Amino acid sequence: MFSNGLPHPARKDRVAALIVGIVREHGRASRAQVARLLGLSPSTVGRVADKLVEQGLLLEAGSSQVGHTGRPSILLEFNPRVGSVLAVDLRLTEAYAVRADLAGTVLAKDVRPLSLHQGSADVGGLLDLLHDLLQDGRESPPLHAIVVGAPSIVDSSTGEVDWAPSLGWRNLPLGTVIREEFRTPVLVENDVNLAALGEFWKGIAYGTRNMVFVSVGTGIGAGIVINGKLYHGASHAAGEVSYFVSDINTLLDNAGQIGTLEMRVGREGIIRLSHLLAQRYPASRLADLIHQVGSELRAQDVFSLALEGDPAAQVVFREAVDLLSIVICNLSVVLDPEVIVLGGPSDWKWSALVDAIRARIGSALLRPVNLRPTALGRDAVVLGAVYLALEANEVLPR
Repeated sequence: MFSNGLPHPARKDRVAALIVGIVREHGRASRAQVARLLGLSPSTVGRVADKLVEQGLLLEAGSSQVGHTGRPSILLEFNPRVGSVLAVDLRLTEAYAVRADLAGTVLAKDVRPLSLHQGSADVGGLLDLLHDLLQDGRESPPLHAIVVGAPSIVDSSTGEVDWAPSLGWRNLPLGTVIREEFRTPVLVENDVNLAALGEFWKGIAYGTRNMVFVSVGTGIGAGIVINGKLYHGASHAAGEVSYFVSDINTLLDNAGQIGTLEMRVGREGIIRLSHLLAQRYPASRLADLIHQVGSELRAQDVFSLALEGDPAAQVVFREAVDLLSIVICNLSVVLDPEVIVLGGPSDWKWSALVDAIRARIGSALLRPVNLRPTALGRDAVVLGAVYLALEANEVLPR
């Protein structure tokens, strides 16, 4: 609890962050309401709030009357146009970047291929993308932070990418590289963790405190939110569900760069199984599709055929459902979240997968699983990036 009166300088930023957080959470609130919710003196909140209004981070927006006597209270609301965030979602072959205001409204966006140099993604290409997006958004609010989602175990405290096999990066100080280039606060986080925050803030998990986002695409991973905060684990590897033990034979395998589960239910596993089934059922529509598109086969196309009744594609679909059901069950039993969200950067027919997984799980667990399809799609990561910047107080004036 803070003492009455104006906080000393070491506490000012914390009090300001608390006030901004309460106003963002409640939409609009009076100074008296904020003081009551935070347990701070009205004079402390009043002085800090006045400064935040002066800086443009809060706006005075109308008034409210409680009872029939006394003066109306002036309401405060958060000003999302006071700043912006550059958010980047790094994929296997491309980078998707947006510049958004502090409410997550996209002001500019771009997608660029990530060229490979000696087996590693070119960081220079990423820097070029950021420079170009900053130029395109010159009319946007001032830049407050850059947030990058990487498909990797990330030390979010340092911004170091520990190991991103899909990009060929190991022990890359990505946060430092970007910070030195742009001289602005930089946050680097696991991409699935950011997607979890996006769904938590703006998606299907809005209003919950405990949730899990399971992402499937090139790989498979989970972002975990406990009591409203990301859970990283002791070595920043929480949510690496590609290493889940799906059967006893998994214990005989050596853990490699890619988990056993990812090799079966990730994109490459789905495509590999599809080719095997097409050989087994040469008269199937799946075999015809592979003959037409060859190496351009996509998992969502296989699942579409399954939903249309093609027997070969249905075998692939059921395999994905079985493996994802194991993941969902394990997460549900260990974490007991309010909701588990299934999604990813591509449209894998999430609603159909969710329905099939629910049916597959049936009554196998003590309590039913609240499994829902993603509401945000590919924007989950970049929206989570904006939320991370807000929660890290990178939007407060310095």
